[in-house]
Amino acid sequence: MKLHDRDPEELLTLLQEKEGKLQETMEELKYLKSIVQNTEDAIIGIDLDGSIISWNPGAEEIYGYTTSEAVGNSVSMLIPPYNTNELSLILAWIKSGERVDHYETLRRRKDGTLVDISLSISPVMDSDDEVVSVSTIARDISNHKKMELKIQESEEKFREVFNNANDAIFLNPLKIEGRPGKFIEVNDVACQRLGYTREELLEMGLEDVTIKEDSHISEFIKLITSEKTATFESIQLARDGSKIPVEINSHLFIHRGERMILSIARDITRRKENEVMLRNSLEEKELLLKEIHHRVKNNLNVISSLLNLQSKYIKDKAALEVFKESQRRARSMALIHKMLYQSVDLKCINFGEYIQTLSRELFQTYATGENIKLNMEVGDILLDINTAVPLGLIVNELVSNSLKHAFPDNMEGEITIEFNKNNQYYFSVADTGVGFPEDIDYHNANSLGIRLVNTLVSQIDGTMELYQENGTCFKIKFSEEKFRDLSL
Repeated sequence: MKLHDRDPEELLTLLQEKEGKLQETMEELKYLKSIVQNTEDAIIGIDLDGSIISWNPGAEEIYGYTTSEAVGNSVSMLIPPYNTNELSLILAWIKSGERVDHYETLRRRKDGTLVDISLSISPVMDSDDEVVSVSTIARDISNHKKMELKIQESEEKFREVFNNANDAIFLNPLKIEGRPGKFIEVNDVACQRLGYTREELLEMGLEDVTIKEDSHISEFIKLITSEKTATFESIQLARDGSKIPVEINSHLFIHRGERMILSIARDITRRKENEVMLRNSLEEKELLLKEIHHRVKNNLNVISSLLNLQSKYIKDKAALEVFKESQRRARSMALIHKMLYQSVDLKCINFGEYIQTLSRELFQTYATGENIKLNMEVGDILLDINTAVPLGLIVNELVSNSLKHAFPDNMEGEITIEFNKNNQYYFSVADTGVGFPEDIDYHNANSLGIRLVNTLVSQIDGTMELYQENGTCFKIKFSEEKFRDLSL
């Protein structure tokens, strides 16, 4: 039916439909134009000869050419001279109906500089599905490329450090059941030390490079699971069967939602060899030091015996007493060296035990009856020899002095010895005897024993106080110096 044969109303309706579709098409075109005009990508139309037929603001921004400068010219002006064959190749693809998606290449700006772009190319068809032109969308990926380059450089640096570290490095996942999985990364040192290729190690796990009798693995897994880090010693087994002692420092972290264990294994073969040498050397020195203490003890006993023999020829009571006191002083020092000789730790003496032993010996020497009771409140307190020797002589002098002078005519009483430690050491000897003579200044006494005690208290940097409320009580307070080797 021809248009003039149609009813006017029908024609009006048809016209309105056409206008509506035209309006929709115009809106769509307006919308698409807005996208083309406002996108940051370069959208360029090219005919099949390679000439530019459309040019959007994004293209101006990326390439630097205005629309008037670009339209009508060959797109080859954007292609670097060394890559001119690229245009004919792309046109061949398009003419055959192919698309090109995200093709990364270089393009030349107006100022001659190069820009990295990601190029997507589509053929434009006519109503007969014939290719009539080309649509290209180019995205500037220069910043992306720079970031990729930085990441690549960072990875290369990491890989260089990773493979040139002095220690073997292993990375493996921690399974849900709490067992370590196969290694997912190892460094060159691990391969060289264990004698496997990287590919071989990536098919292995922690249990494959550890001796079977190593009991630390299960403990290590528990520790790293709870504490996120662990350091322990183990023995790794190389391909040739050799055993390598290592110190392993491991750290648990989360990578892409999976728990990973990074372990750094340091070869401590040299350290273990040195430890054995040092242990042997220390044992030799301890044996030598024990022998020295044994000989010092014997020599002091010899001196004590000589003094005892000499005293048999002395008739003067005062001179005889001097000899006896010297003999007991030698004996108190010999007892310290005897305890050191028998001690496991040659730096420390159980001074509480020493006080008990020496005090009982002095009681056996001086106490002829049962009129004097001995009380001892001492614990197992350790002292080094620098403090033990002078304090041992102080014990000898103060206990002897109480036994000799505090209880005349078989007077009954008690002697109490205390030795304890809080922030400082506290030592005291107290008796319930007749008391210290009031006319004697104990700081400046003529008595050799008291003068010796004052000197020895100064030697250990201590202080001494005398209390006479119920008899006599000497209290000494001091802080022990750190151990220093004696020049024997």
